[in-house]
Amino acid sequence: MPRITHPGDEAWSSDVEAAVATFGNRGRNEILRFLAAHGPASRGDIVAAVSSGEPSVAKHLLALEAAGVVTADVEPGRRHGRSPRYSADQERIKELLAAHLRYLLEE
Repeated sequence: MPRITHPGDEAWSSDVEAAVATFGNRGRNEILRFLAAHGPASRGDIVAAVSSGEPSVAKHLLALEAAGVVTADVEPGRRHGRSPRYSADQERIKELLAAHLRYLLEE
């Protein structure tokens, strides 16, 4: 049976791709829920609060930052020796969810 790797229609935008990657992962959803409820937090605080270990949280935070749903108070290139605090960007979360909904409902 052939495997679909990427939908072939134009409605599959980069925002839809980001939504699926972001919200299709339980660990990422846990991190977003924690940050939305508790405000800015360090990676250590996030690890203590969610069901993922430090390496997974670090990987998820990178992906969440790339999708724009998480921001940090220290720029990626300036983090050496610093512990950034992460926040959920609720507007970006809403944008991605809306894009995914539009795609699913063909609006």
